[in-house]
Amino acid sequence: MKAIVIGAGFAGACTAWLLRERLGAEITILEQDHVPGGMLRTSYTAEGLPYEYGPRVVSVFRGTPGILPFLRRFLKLEERRIYQGTRLRPDWPVIPFPVDRASVGRLPCGEQVARELAEIAAAGREPSDESLEAYLRTSVGPTLTSLAFAGFNLKFWGRRLRDMPAEWGKLRRLDRIAETGDFRLPSEAPHHYPRGGFNSLFDQLLEGFDVRYGSPAIRVASNGGGVTVASDGATLHADLVVATAPIDALLGYRFGPLEWRGYRVETEVAPEPARAELGRAPDGVPFAWLYTPWAETPVCRTTDFGAIHQGEARPGPSVVLREIVDDKVRMYPVWWEDEKFYRYLAEATRIPGLVPLGRLGLYKYVTMDSTLAMAERLLDGLERFLGASAAERFEIARHVRGDWSN
Repeated sequence: MKAIVIGAGFAGACTAWLLRERLGAEITILEQDHVPGGMLRTSYTAEGLPYEYGPRVVSVFRGTPGILPFLRRFLKLEERRIYQGTRLRPDWPVIPFPVDRASVGRLPCGEQVARELAEIAAAGREPSDESLEAYLRTSVGPTLTSLAFAGFNLKFWGRRLRDMPAEWGKLRRLDRIAETGDFRLPSEAPHHYPRGGFNSLFDQLLEGFDVRYGSPAIRVASNGGGVTVASDGATLHADLVVATAPIDALLGYRFGPLEWRGYRVETEVAPEPARAELGRAPDGVPFAWLYTPWAETPVCRTTDFGAIHQGEARPGPSVVLREIVDDKVRMYPVWWEDEKFYRYLAEATRIPGLVPLGRLGLYKYVTMDSTLAMAERLLDGLERFLGASAAERFEIARHVRGDWSN
């Protein structure tokens, strides 16, 4: 099999590796940038200190436990205790997130929140399905709805809670408030950081491949029994094209651009660990990142990379990174574009041999484990995909994309 993979980020690189490993495919990789990795790269400040713009840690969030043994073939993974916190108002203490009753009870709003939760429990009714706002107000109460969710939602997603579906809260289980906090970022396994950062992963994943950097894919078209890809004056032919590029751009924005939410970053070097710390959980572990949900600040989240890179030893200087909303960054898909996305997916799967994949290709927020799961679902259904009708290819691609849980 001759294949072209568009994009040398994690989705493209691991899929190329699996295609060669399992099927012996002959693969050309086109990457518009001059380095691999996409958002999964470790960057460095002028002082040589590392930080990540995209994924910070490796874990099993909602994809496949196979991500850990897969990555251990290429990287040394070091376990980290990754805690996340929130400061609900600028002058209030930091508490764990998701919030818990004990931590909220120490805040100025604690008594009011306790009364509202007691009233909800006494009523014994299921949360409302009318909207996300109604769902939250009838499950966690109006005070927490306002403090923890309303401002952040408007700031990051650009939508009021009343304009979003209750399903958004159900998928994230926002109605659950524990008596005491678990503190750790939710995961089915311990969190890990690769020793030395993520960049060496791509040196090994892409070893031996024909990777053409600075080569964007301009156009993809059917070519009899195969697929043709035009890239900067070169025309390539293959039996299979796996496209991790933005699906709307790949198809010439024929239905209009898909909407995204994202952020730009500002970094600061903290010369001492104490200058970087964002607060500590009740068990003494420093928070790795901190949410700032109030609408008056453009900062959505702040990351202390000392807690991620160095662990709790914290021997030296580290990077503090702030995420500021910037909708020009293609990072998070939005639920209200599903109809447009599926029009693009139907159009893409009319081209025999073309498979959109990954965050940009399948318009889905992914983690490393869910990306690997997506690639494995593709490999499992590839033979059927290549011999299927356009309607069947569409359904297979939907299966490869998966849902929020995988």
